[in-house]
Amino acid sequence: MSFEDTIRQIIQEENEKQLGDIKHLLESHNYQEATHTLSVREAAALLGFGVTKTYEMIQRAEHTGFPFIRDGYKNRIPYTALINWIDQQAKQVI
Repeated sequence: MSFEDTIRQIIQEENEKQLGDIKHLLESHNYQEATHTLSVREAAALLGFGVTKTYEMIQRAEHTGFPFIRDGYKNRIPYTALINWIDQQAKQVI
């Protein structure tokens, strides 16, 4: 094994150890990996709104900037966009 291969292996082992430590830390804080999109019901639960209020937010999205994607007859809310939207709304209140 060459010197470079040895260094690569050491770095890979360290990265895997650190990734394991991060996963353990997240699990200890009850972190669950989020899906990429949420149903209206899931978004409502995250927001603390009712489903009806969430549908109203979707209807007023042009004015409020509420993120959603229309998938045929279904509305899906991108998780990351929703979190960013919540942060923007919180900053406007301050």
